[in-house]
Amino acid sequence: MTPAAVPQALTPKRIRILLADDDLRVRKMARELLQPEFDVVDMVSDGEALVAAALRLRPDVIVTDISMPAMSGIEAVRQIRSVMPEIKFVFFTMHDANGYRREAQSAGAGYVLKSSAWEELSRTIRDAVLDSD
Repeated sequence: MTPAAVPQALTPKRIRILLADDDLRVRKMARELLQPEFDVVDMVSDGEALVAAALRLRPDVIVTDISMPAMSGIEAVRQIRSVMPEIKFVFFTMHDANGYRREAQSAGAGYVLKSSAWEELSRTIRDAVLDSD
């Protein structure tokens, strides 16, 4: 069978990612890192835009910073999770404090330091999705 003739049910669905970070360079770097393996459906720069985009796009996974203008990533995750509990979350942050890590884990979210992005981000997204299967 040629690739075009493979039934859609036999091709694995690519995980749809929504990225949120207030730094454009970080958003672009994360998109470049993720696009070979995942579908990055949008990128936003603050918590309010994250909530709106999540409601509109219904991604499989949201990768978000903690500290953003308008609304923190933590508060955005709480709001999104209250209406769409099926979405998985990964905090992608420079904050290495145990309090942030515990809060992310108690919310059922992955936690990746930006300094470890190349090694950990893709693996953490896959783990988040697999944990629900």
